[in-house]
Amino acid sequence: MARWRIPVILAVCGLAVAACGSDGETAPTTTDRPESITFELTVEDSGNALRVRPGDEVVPRLPLTGLEDDGWLMTASPNPAVLAEGDDLLFFPSEIGQGRVAYQEFSFIAVGPGETRVTLTHGVQHFTFTVRVAEEG
Repeated sequence: MARWRIPVILAVCGLAVAACGSDGETAPTTTDRPESITFELTVEDSGNALRVRPGDEVVPRLPLTGLEDDGWLMTASPNPAVLAEGDDLLFFPSEIGQGRVAYQEFSFIAVGPGETRVTLTHGVQHFTFTVRVAEEG
């Protein structure tokens, strides 16, 4: 029996599934499933490439230093024919006394086949990811 391992961390319905590279076998494409998936990315995912299908959402969630932080800037936008921008940017401030970290979230929706790269910058930090959208079918 073949084992499929996908090189990203997926968050589906609040459950995280970790996977890693395989022994040279081809991983199943995301077109093998009927529903859309939201891929939640963190700073540790910088440099990753995702294989998605139209309708899937890619959501980078990046840390801020606090409420006065100017946030992350998109310095390399995606090809809009491949990956459309969803909600521009959402700030989630830390809750006083709750120990939570403030972060900024971006949202992108896969819309058409192809490959595109996105870069977000925060001071000297760079967060980059590549999205490969499969053709529908």
